[in-house]
Amino acid sequence: MNYKKILIIFLILVSIIGFLPFTSALIPNESMKIFAVSNNEAMAATLHISIVEGTGKIFSSIDESLVGSATQESVKNAVKTTYDIVGDKIKNKYNFTIDIESNAYSIDGPSAGGAIALLMISMFEDVNLSHEIGITGSITADGMIGDVGGIYFKAKKASEVGVKLFLIPAGNRKQVISEEGEIKDVDLVDYAYQNWDMKIVEVKNIKEVIKYSRMDFSEIDINATKPVTKDTFVPNKIKYSSAIKPMKSLVDKYIVDANTEINKIKYGMDNNSIKDFGILQSLLSVFDYARDGLESAITYNENNYLYSSANSAFITFVNITTVNEIIANPSVLSPNSTAFDLRVLDLEKKINLTKNRLKLCSLDNFEWCIGAKQRLTWAEDKLEKIKSTNYSLPGNSLLKVSDYSYAVGWVNIANDFLNIGITDSDLKFVESSHFRELAQESIISVENELILLNSDLSSDEDFLRRLNAAKMNFKRGWYVTSLYDSATAMSVLVSDNESYQELFNVSFFEKKYNKLDKVLRSSSGLNSKKNVWSKLYFDHSVYYYTGYQYYRDKGNEAEADSYLRTANSIVNIAYYLYEVEEKVIPYYDDADIQVIIEDLNNSSQTTIEDNLDYTSQNYNDPSVYVYSKEGKQDNSYLYVLVIGIFIILITFAIEFNNFRKKHTSQGLLKQISYLDEQLLEGKISPFTYKEMRSKYLEELNLIKEQENKKQLQTKKIKHEEISSQNLNISLEEKIIDKQIEELKKRKKELGKKSSKIKKKVSKKK
Repeated sequence: MNYKKILIIFLILVSIIGFLPFTSALIPNESMKIFAVSNNEAMAATLHISIVEGTGKIFSSIDESLVGSATQESVKNAVKTTYDIVGDKIKNKYNFTIDIESNAYSIDGPSAGGAIALLMISMFEDVNLSHEIGITGSITADGMIGDVGGIYFKAKKASEVGVKLFLIPAGNRKQVISEEGEIKDVDLVDYAYQNWDMKIVEVKNIKEVIKYSRMDFSEIDINATKPVTKDTFVPNKIKYSSAIKPMKSLVDKYIVDANTEINKIKYGMDNNSIKDFGILQSLLSVFDYARDGLESAITYNENNYLYSSANSAFITFVNITTVNEIIANPSVLSPNSTAFDLRVLDLEKKINLTKNRLKLCSLDNFEWCIGAKQRLTWAEDKLEKIKSTNYSLPGNSLLKVSDYSYAVGWVNIANDFLNIGITDSDLKFVESSHFRELAQESIISVENELILLNSDLSSDEDFLRRLNAAKMNFKRGWYVTSLYDSATAMSVLVSDNESYQELFNVSFFEKKYNKLDKVLRSSSGLNSKKNVWSKLYFDHSVYYYTGYQYYRDKGNEAEADSYLRTANSIVNIAYYLYEVEEKVIPYYDDADIQVIIEDLNNSSQTTIEDNLDYTSQNYNDPSVYVYSKEGKQDNSYLYVLVIGIFIILITFAIEFNNFRKKHTSQGLLKQISYLDEQLLEGKISPFTYKEMRSKYLEELNLIKEQENKKQLQTKKIKHEEISSQNLNISLEEKIIDKQIEELKKRKKELGKKSSKIKKKVSKKK
């Protein structure tokens, strides 16, 4: 018994010892320095974490700062990563309180995610972190360290507060900085060690973060840490449809122009007089994004992903324009800038000139005209935002210039699309009221779905831009364009709802993808010059779906999931646009075109250039109005009705004439003669013959009575003649009876002859 008691006590002690690392060894409170860029300067903040027994709840303690949603998401990912590293023994058994102590009014962004995960894991594993370590980088749910902005400035601030080892996301050691009035590309790992005596190491995931955090910093050899290159997906080259061939020329031009402008920006920033740290840091980041965007545009273009390339080129243009405007006139950032007001006035005139060009849209390329109208409306919507927004709040000055740059970019693209959409054809494209009800129903459906799905997209800028454009275009009578905008708004709404599903439905996505692939990328689809927009967007989704397959096969689940969800959102746009195209394109293909008013003297094509004199009144408003389809439908029914009535009248006249001829005295006599022949040939029965002949004779008698009455009005007719007429009719009836008797005799004789022939044949057998 004593041995059993000793064994039980031993097992209990072992169990207690095994559980100690997760109870008594837990560090309940800990803190570390984190870094951010806020209010035009880099700053150090303090991250505090408190862990107590509980049920897995997460609290954000609000001190002097307001913690934003992006930071809250980082906290959730950090907790999940901690569970994965430490083990399920702690899952849902502790509550976490996270506090970020900072002088900034608000704290938001994902850059603290890596730091939160590192500190939590260290607390559970009873490891005291050195105060000489710092980290910036987001954290995903599976522990990957993601990109963040302002790395150079954060690293510099870290060195100033005594950090000796600074961890950054993989692939970010190359940084763009401004030093001594010159823009430089630097290797931050070498630069920090040489200038700040601080070691910087790139990390891919939380495991690498933990490894370096527990090493002796002096033993880390930065020369031995090779630059980490991201596993970047490069797509295979695809064939694009004939319908989107014009986009290829546009993209080629955009890339050349963007490259030229980037070189100009570099020169401008090398010689700029901007001293404000925050503005300079922002411009460097924007410049860096512009270069990255250009590189992506080139890669996409080389492999024929035309919308992908055009989209990257557009973002590059927006960033370039933003930097150029600020370098040329730094005063545009001030709240009441005269220079900025003049830019807005110039933009407004450009929008109005583009509206005039819309009247020249040709029917044969009307899909490009719809794209132009969409983007022009987006520019107008952005212009209204610029006029109504108070940009005097901190951090909004750069946003003001960025909004302006977006509007300018959309107007320029609208004119590029019009250059494709305007041809020499006299047949012009106009919006048809045939689609009015459909466009209205589509807008209402989007608004209803927004409420039913309880979506938070009511404040999403991309969604609102599309929905607002649908409403604006409907009010001005652009029903087809409104239909296109509401379709894309619905696709954004649907994609947002699908993204909230815990288990993303890959098979449902592939069903939509394969359906469009069979239609749009089949041999006939590639050769067709129709379905411009569904094809452009679908090719864009092909890139992301192929990227999903690439990272899935590599085992990179986080990247694969990101590519798949992006592919799904783009496929939804292509899918809903294709549904609209299937209604619109056949309608205009079958349209009956009528030019109501035509003034060809004013119909010359006009291209909006940057040096165009907007104050000039030489731009004539063309007087070409073309309407389609409704007139054809109404007239066609009228024509069919008239022709039908005409045919009925002709037929009736012919039949009436035939009837009239048959029911004259001569006609009836002919009918009786024909009836006699039918009887003798055995084609009608005696009964039928008698009935029909009696009717004919009765009708003949009536006709003769009418004729006699007419004759009596002019002369008297002897009673004897009339009696003889009646006698003739009675004689006719007797003749009928005799003819029937004669027919019966002939049939009997024929029957006897046929029986004799049969007997002879049977004897021979």
